[in-house]
Amino acid sequence: MKGLRQRIALAVPTTVLIMATFGVPWMVLGPNGLPRHRRMTAQLSAQREENRRLARQALQLQAELDSFEHDRRSRERAVREELGWVRPDEIIVEVPAVTRR
Repeated sequence: MKGLRQRIALAVPTTVLIMATFGVPWMVLGPNGLPRHRRMTAQLSAQREENRRLARQALQLQAELDSFEHDRRSRERAVREELGWVRPDEIIVEVPAVTRR
């Protein structure tokens, strides 16, 4: 009985050591280890940059909305530019584009 206990006491740490020797490098260098971490880090960085871009765009749109709400001339300018509207007393003159040869 004492010999069996000694063998088990020696076998368990030896087995753990062997598994750790091969398992840890496999976990670190395998497809779900360091390469995945690098891919996800790059993806996170790209997503953060996209979030910053969208935040800047949201601020710009909010400023434009505030301008439309408080400035009549701003609304008129937007309608003229976007929809091509004119006042009844205005005359439109179209100048054809000159093509060079």
